Amino acid sequence: MPNDTEGNAAPKAAKRRRPSTRRFLLYFVAILFVLNAFWPMFTMAATGYGIDWTPIFTGQFAVRYIAGIPFYSGGIFPTPASYIAALTYLHFPKLMESSLIIAFISISIAMLVGIPIAYILARIDIKGRNLVAYLLLALRTISPFVVIIPLYVAYSNIGLFDTYPGVAIAEDMLILTVVVWMLRGFFQDIPREIYDAANVFGKSEGQIFRRVILPMVIPGIVVTALFALVLVWNEFLIADTLTGPVTKTVAVGVWSGLGDSLATVTPSSFDDLNATGTLAFIPAIVVMLLIRKYLAKGFSLGTAR
Repeated sequence: MPNDTEGNAAPKAAKRRRPSTRRFLLYFVAILFVLNAFWPMFTMAATGYGIDWTPIFTGQFAVRYIAGIPFYSGGIFPTPASYIAALTYLHFPKLMESSLIIAFISISIAMLVGIPIAYILARIDIKGRNLVAYLLLALRTISPFVVIIPLYVAYSNIGLFDTYPGVAIAEDMLILTVVVWMLRGFFQDIPREIYDAANVFGKSEGQIFRRVILPMVIPGIVVTALFALVLVWNEFLIADTLTGPVTKTVAVGVWSGLGDSLATVTPSSFDDLNATGTLAFIPAIVVMLLIRKYLAKGFSLGTAR
């Protein structure tokens, strides 16, 4: 007489294998997405270090045509020469200094203006505050191309072109809305009971803001400032149009590393470009990894209120 246990063993084994197959496919798709996201950055970093993967996949060295002249390149010849060059004669430290100065001025202005606005939109019961908040968000949808030419003309006439304050003020158009919305979320996350308790003790609105609420949202202010730093660090159009030799930023400096003419570019120039590009995205990646879990929180808190 057949054993029921043996008869049910095959279907049970098949059921156990199905989740494993689905899990394998899920992991496979996830790995493909990760490779798609990180492969360009990994390739750029490796190429800047003298590692060209082309021969591995094609079986032959790559050919680059520059000004109609073929240059043979490719191979694995690790060397930090391009990174050393980027940190020395390519003046990458000066580009970093300019970017940090512009970011510091821009973020300082955005915080001085944005913190009170965010507090009012989160705390003060005024008519139309949600409308104001969404109008600020709508400003984020305006293309920088709309304002960049008028800004360039105005800056050239009043002497703000290629100056740190001028570029920083222009960058505030990019980050002020983000600062207000993120901080508004952090302010709204504070329990209402804390506001009510401060009112019971006779504190004025200004005292509640300065002595009670502001110290509680300092972590949120730091996260917001770091996210704004990444935005300014990566911004290209405004910086490319309004900066010159004095205030050139990292994003503009890396792009201009190609030179004014393709006829002057050699294969080694691409290695230098990849090295400077890698050095440029490393700070942004590090900052985003540090604050990633706070970003969604800052944008989403209080949106339903």
